[in-house]
Amino acid sequence: MLVKDVLQRSDIEDIVTRFYDVMLKDPIVGFIFTNVANIDLQHHLPIIVDFWDDSLFKQNNYSGNTLQKHLDIHQKMPLQPGHFTRWLYLFSKAVDQSHAGENADLMKSRAELVAKSISAAIVKRKRGDMKLVL
Repeated sequence: MLVKDVLQRSDIEDIVTRFYDVMLKDPIVGFIFTNVANIDLQHHLPIIVDFWDDSLFKQNNYSGNTLQKHLDIHQKMPLQPGHFTRWLYLFSKAVDQSHAGENADLMKSRAELVAKSISAAIVKRKRGDMKLVL
């Protein structure tokens, strides 16, 4: 597979699609999305792509509240830092599978920031105190 930087929305779509293909089957976190959050993947994927498109290319398409969505899930089933560690591992792996470069690195570092921020909010700690070791 050709390895290139994340340069456009279609690159993000590629990463997010491959990530969800693997993540939904994952024995550690997959059930959270399928059985707890009950995501509708056709509806969910464009929203997630918008999130990353905004994060990398400042497109201003995403209008959701990422933290609140995770807090809502946490009310149904307690999320643990290990869930975010696994999510981050699978996400980074999806990026690295076909992308490398400045934007790919930025995407992975922002994913870590998101994972730490949400995990910290759930356990009521400071983001800087969170250690999500891959």
